[in-house]
Amino acid sequence: QAASSRHQEQKLWHLVDTCWGRAMAHVTFIARSMDGLLLVETWDDSNKVSANLKSQAKQLLRKMQNMPPKCSVDCAGNQVFHYSVDNGVVYMALYDDNYPKNLAFAFLDDIHKLFQEELKREFGTGSVDYRSHIETIEKPYYFIKFDRQITKKKMEYRDPNSSKALQRLNHSLNDVQSIMRQNMTEILERGENLDSVSGKASKLREGSIDFKNTTRSLSFQTLVQKYGVPVVLGLVVVLIVCIKFWKR
Repeated sequence: QAASSRHQEQKLWHLVDTCWGRAMAHVTFIARSMDGLLLVETWDDSNKVSANLKSQAKQLLRKMQNMPPKCSVDCAGNQVFHYSVDNGVVYMALYDDNYPKNLAFAFLDDIHKLFQEELKREFGTGSVDYRSHIETIEKPYYFIKFDRQITKKKMEYRDPNSSKALQRLNHSLNDVQSIMRQNMTEILERGENLDSVSGKASKLREGSIDFKNTTRSLSFQTLVQKYGVPVVLGLVVVLIVCIKFWKR
């Protein structure tokens, strides 16, 4: 048991050593999961994120309703988005793909806990439905001041010699094994295909309604052509009879 414990500790410190010198999250997002509305985002000084990747990140945030609650999404340039969704909020960060996955999700978990405290300060404690409050937010970057706490937490993860880093790794070492890994291009293409199918279905519904309206119009025209003349003649006869009757 002691040997197993030492082996586990050596494995943890190896992971810590491997992430030393590597950049932390290049960008961190907190967004609303139902539509991807950005609540806060932070960037590192190196600004390694391309304009195309920024665009893909925003597209990915808007597709969270069709995604698993936790996932790693591979991107171009040997980078990966790790994200976690909880109670209507997405916590997502971009890393180099050689950054330890468990440490990345430990960081997101810490950000999640800090954000819960921020929600309590903003909307109060007790039986408060924070999700409902978040869903009523209309403008982006509502929690822009929270970026200071994200930056502070990132600094904690830069120090591999801290006991906190070891504790985080030890706690999350086995938690990330079941987290899915997907490809950004496939996700976006799948979304485009779904949008295309949805668009076609909408056009079919509109076509069906137009067809029904056209059918009704044609049916009415057919009735008029078939019975219009007899009905008019009948009305004329009735009118003549009525006139003669009143003249008497």
